[in-house]
Amino acid sequence: MRTRRHTEDGFAMMTAVMVIMISAALALVVINTGQHAQQTARRGRNWDTALQSADGGIQRAVAYLQSTGGGVPPALSGATDAGVYTTVVTYLGRNRYQIDSTGTSGGTVKGLTATRKIREIIGPPRSFRDAVFSLTDVSTKNNNYVVGDVWANGSVSVYQNDTIEGSAVAATGWLSMSNNSTITEDAVTGGYDASSGDSMLLGNGAHIGGKATASSTAPDCSDDPSGSRYVIDVGGSISGTTTTWGTKIGGGSTGSLRTHVCTNAPPAEAIPTFTYNAANYNPAPIVFASPADFTSWVSTHGASISGTFYVNGGDATHAVDVNGLSLAGDTTIIAAAAPIDASGGGIGVANDSDKLLVLVSYYQPDVGATCTNNGGNPGDCAIGIKNNFQVNDRTATLLYAPNGPVSFKNNADFVGAVYAKNVALKNNMNLTYDSRVDQIIGFGPVTLQSESWVETT
Repeated sequence: MRTRRHTEDGFAMMTAVMVIMISAALALVVINTGQHAQQTARRGRNWDTALQSADGGIQRAVAYLQSTGGGVPPALSGATDAGVYTTVVTYLGRNRYQIDSTGTSGGTVKGLTATRKIREIIGPPRSFRDAVFSLTDVSTKNNNYVVGDVWANGSVSVYQNDTIEGSAVAATGWLSMSNNSTITEDAVTGGYDASSGDSMLLGNGAHIGGKATASSTAPDCSDDPSGSRYVIDVGGSISGTTTTWGTKIGGGSTGSLRTHVCTNAPPAEAIPTFTYNAANYNPAPIVFASPADFTSWVSTHGASISGTFYVNGGDATHAVDVNGLSLAGDTTIIAAAAPIDASGGGIGVANDSDKLLVLVSYYQPDVGATCTNNGGNPGDCAIGIKNNFQVNDRTATLLYAPNGPVSFKNNADFVGAVYAKNVALKNNMNLTYDSRVDQIIGFGPVTLQSESWVETT
């Protein structure tokens, strides 16, 4: 019987087939991994470009608002290199807008399409944070009560029984507080009275509720090398830490006392800029050739007014008279060259709705003219207020006079803010800061700016 010869040919074939199968499986894995990585990368790119598309809608909406002076566009849709968008603008009131934009990228390919939504709020820049701001000095006298911070690039005087419920800064000057006057928070000065060396003078019963810092505008306090100036003279009390380059005198009390410590004074601040542009207002402003023309118009329409009024002309003896006006809604009155006179009883309201009143005067007194806190003397004051100027609390009021003083006398009582070259308050003046005046169209370096930007779901 013949024996069959043993061979490995079959085993070799099986091995080759297995190698081919394994190689094919590995190749498939590599291909699938590559495709998955490619899809992941495309989804990632689409996720990013969807946001870019949504932002493109935001930019188009902003451009529309700028070109139309705040006109609200219809729903916007369009395409960018990154994808497509739909955008809706909602007016929030007082030149603030909410822009909602949805961006989509990746076309219609299943699993690759990305959609993202963003919301941006835009509005006028925030410009007014202090209750009282002066490019020079602030003076209060006789039972005045200010709720909010006070800033003066010069000096601050707080007379007997007056209260500032907030902080007070005299950036380059000194602080004088008469008997029983109060500043509830911090006080900062940047200079001293050359006649006395006092940086802060607190009379009997005068009180600072926070810290007191007598700083110097000169680097390293080089204006007083010996530290003999910058005196804090305390007849009343200071609750917080008291710091001065000079010394503390007087029999009053302070918190922790630090003498001969040099601190830098805060820099003087500029008043917010105002740029009048008729296109910013809707309805369009009413323009008058003179204060007399404005007065004539008011005689017919003054019982219920709202909108924007621009008054040309005028001088020290021809003021824009706002006495007796009755506000029906937001009102802005701009005196291009004349004082604003509110000395005869002030301004009323025609209803109880929420309102904003803005009084702007560019009047500049002659050299040597004096606007005292007699108030209501428009020949000397950019804005003169006297005798029961009381707009109800539903109306926030901004008084703005970059070239001249604002003066009050006798029972002025309102909420809002005062920004002027100089501010003098006298006799029962009550002012409470109201944040409604912080954002007003026309003030600040730009017309509209972003307040917030968030991605929504």
